[in-house]
Amino acid sequence: MPSIITKINDVRTLMQQKHYDYYFVSSTDAHNNEYLPTNWQRRMWISGFDGSAGEALIGMNDAYLWTDGRYFLQAEAQLDPSIFKLQKQQGLSLEFEVWLSEHAKGKTLAVDPTTVSIKRGQALDKIMHEIGGKCIFDTNNIVDIVRKELNDMPQPPSSQAFLHPEQFSGKATKTKLDEVRDKMAKQGVAFVVISMLDEIAWLLNIRGNDIAFNPLIISYVIIGQDMCSFFVDQTKLSTEIKNNLTEQGVTIIDYNCFYSQLSDYEGRIWLDPNSANYSILQHLNKNCEPYFVQSSISLLKACKNIVEIDGAKYAHKKDAIAVISFIYWLENNWQNGVDELSAQDKLLAFRQQQANFKGASFDTISGFASNGAIIHYRSSKKTTKVINESSLYLLDSGGQYLEGTTDITRVFHLGTPKFEHKHYYTLVLKGHLAIQNAHFPKGTKGEQLDTIARLPLWQEQLNYGHGTGHGVGSFLCVHEGPQRISPVNTNQVLEIGMIISNEPGVYFPGQFGIRIENLCFVKKMRKQAHHEFGEFYCFEDLTLVPYARNLIDIQLLSNEEIKQINSYHLRIEKELMPMISDENLKIWLKAQTKAL
Repeated sequence: MPSIITKINDVRTLMQQKHYDYYFVSSTDAHNNEYLPTNWQRRMWISGFDGSAGEALIGMNDAYLWTDGRYFLQAEAQLDPSIFKLQKQQGLSLEFEVWLSEHAKGKTLAVDPTTVSIKRGQALDKIMHEIGGKCIFDTNNIVDIVRKELNDMPQPPSSQAFLHPEQFSGKATKTKLDEVRDKMAKQGVAFVVISMLDEIAWLLNIRGNDIAFNPLIISYVIIGQDMCSFFVDQTKLSTEIKNNLTEQGVTIIDYNCFYSQLSDYEGRIWLDPNSANYSILQHLNKNCEPYFVQSSISLLKACKNIVEIDGAKYAHKKDAIAVISFIYWLENNWQNGVDELSAQDKLLAFRQQQANFKGASFDTISGFASNGAIIHYRSSKKTTKVINESSLYLLDSGGQYLEGTTDITRVFHLGTPKFEHKHYYTLVLKGHLAIQNAHFPKGTKGEQLDTIARLPLWQEQLNYGHGTGHGVGSFLCVHEGPQRISPVNTNQVLEIGMIISNEPGVYFPGQFGIRIENLCFVKKMRKQAHHEFGEFYCFEDLTLVPYARNLIDIQLLSNEEIKQINSYHLRIEKELMPMISDENLKIWLKAQTKAL
């Protein structure tokens, strides 16, 4: 593989030919994917940094990479400091834009419009104009050109799609199309353009394997009141899928025809400015009136129907069996030299024993001691540590099942925990329990709940550099919007049926990290005590895995918190015991769920 400096120099040669002062390399692709197929992993290829969030700027003399607090340690380890200057993004603002306004006056910035959202593209264009510069949107991606010249461009994904039947989805595509068209009619919209792959998979009840960890197929959809066009590589579709989509009123068109056909549509067109790429806007007919609003599908997908909720419950029971089987195995085998990589492989093996398991839902975070302090750590042969009784082991993992998507984090200590291990674990647990037990009025947003998870840590001047909770799809993406619990102002209320994570944490670089994560869903409270104050909602846990008993400092817990843990553990015992055949595992689980 060519060196980073060779790649950078080749990019600069093309920049010079095109008279570009700066070239922007984002971490997104044309579909705003979190995980990119290898042929679109441009920022990773040009920088060597493979965290999921980050963006590079290549100048003629300097190069920069921006990322947030989840990846500071990883970026410092992976970037060549003689080439890239790491820009540590501290706040919630777009610090790259601030840097441009201060350092790029009179310069020319080039951007591939398929790799930025409409909102971002407009912002970059405005900033460069205001500082006397230019923003050039060049669809001939320079990084791609260099990769091809260096014979280092992988082929695009070519996996086969498959149907996701109503027994798992709960709704036919026709029904979902009717729901979208009803929204369109209310907004006076002629067409909707959908570019997010999880929205397309949900809408058409299909899944694929084009994107790592996410069961998606690369495609676009355009919906009208009497049509629905599906732009996709047709070699990925079986005759069964083609017939099914045709019966649902869907026309299949080649993926490469999407941009050329955009100009055929006239009237008011619904685009999500935060997810649709800027090139889509550029290709619209001049007679189009863009309607910039959050996707018509995002909330329909986020609020799971009863079939999806029941599926999530079953998926999490199966996942719990796999996880507790792993914990039991680890406690009995760690002295045989288990390391981070072999541990995560063993957990995967336990998941593979479960029916309808389709793979991991994200890249497992398996971090012992100091590696656990790297928030989005990924173990490798170079970094893996042997797990022993000296420190904490953090394991964040998840599975994709036909019935649903899971995501769980647990922390273990295989010996005698130190005071600080128990102390900080219990503080994190208190924040986790606060979210778990939250009652909130209809209309509450995730940012309004975020503080209660952080309060036990804040009282000791501690914090964590990530959100408290993210939305989760139904056999879709493990990170799903628009719902989340975070300091970021989402302006999105939590609605019945939304699945969301609950994962406060605390991290001590060079020492250890702690995070405790369950998935839960929003539901209406069974008892409404004071009707004059409106409806109240709460969360119900989906995850059913015991907390680490030896890490809980009971002295830090209130009586109510102790009752809450005991109630959760009792539920685990009742729901999982009938599914376990191994008598030794039953004895172990009984001990783990015994009342505190």
